[in-house]
Amino acid sequence: MLLTQEQDELLKLKNRRFCLQRKIVEAGGEDAAKQVFEKFYAEKALERLKKRVVYFVPKVGVTPLSVEVKEIGYRWATRTSNGRLSFHWKCMMASPKVIDGIVVHELCHLRYRDHTDAFWNEVDKVLPDYAERKAWLRENGAAPDI
Repeated sequence: MLLTQEQDELLKLKNRRFCLQRKIVEAGGEDAAKQVFEKFYAEKALERLKKRVVYFVPKVGVTPLSVEVKEIGYRWATRTSNGRLSFHWKCMMASPKVIDGIVVHELCHLRYRDHTDAFWNEVDKVLPDYAERKAWLRENGAAPDI
């Protein structure tokens, strides 16, 4: 990470390196920097996750009420009974393949509330290699502590 004084955004990714405005750290320390990073990841995640949800909706045959990104504790994602999908902002740190697995998992939960054989069959229909994606999540932590 590079601290800079000469950029218009609080945080940007430039040439595969994060550039953070120095004044953020000077004024608020590590907590302020953490908040800026979380906001950055949440905004990028919302953009990508909405696109992936739209892509997978016809394949799963369900339509969520909404998609949001936020801090959700130890989960990668969750959904409400009325169809609201929430994804952890740290999902963006996973590969696109794993992100797709998380999206499909939650969409299938809109049809099947628990992890029954019917649920896993539905996931498998959409992503036949889901076990691989699930293994990555298991190996890299059950919680989004990447």
